[in-house]
Amino acid sequence: MQKKITIQYLIGVGLALLTIPIVEGALSVLPNIGWHFLTVMYITVFTLQITFYYLTTNFKFGWTVLSFILNFILWTFEQVIIEKTFHDSIIYNGENGKLGVYILGGLLWVTNKILIDKLFSLNKSIHKQSSRINA
Repeated sequence: MQKKITIQYLIGVGLALLTIPIVEGALSVLPNIGWHFLTVMYITVFTLQITFYYLTTNFKFGWTVLSFILNFILWTFEQVIIEKTFHDSIIYNGENGKLGVYILGGLLWVTNKILIDKLFSLNKSIHKQSSRINA
């Protein structure tokens, strides 16, 4: 179990950090992109999050989609709360602020997914037990 969780964290943080070279590459190809770099960043993050789910999920498709949507909502909410609270801190304004933000985002994403997966597994086991009791 620990090995699986560690692998998920490594994949999640690795994919989160992969966002940096992709966005920087887009900015070097299109230097006058302006605020549209946010579109590139969000599409990249969304695509990498789908990739993360593809690599780490073993639920049926419907449960996976529900997990992804819940995770995305939680992750966005957490990012807004953390950014609002720590906007002036070294995490966001330090020399390596971008790196810290992406790592934090990746850690939040993976943690949310692990917790949601645990809740789904608990729900599944409760449903199986209640089915056995009622049968």
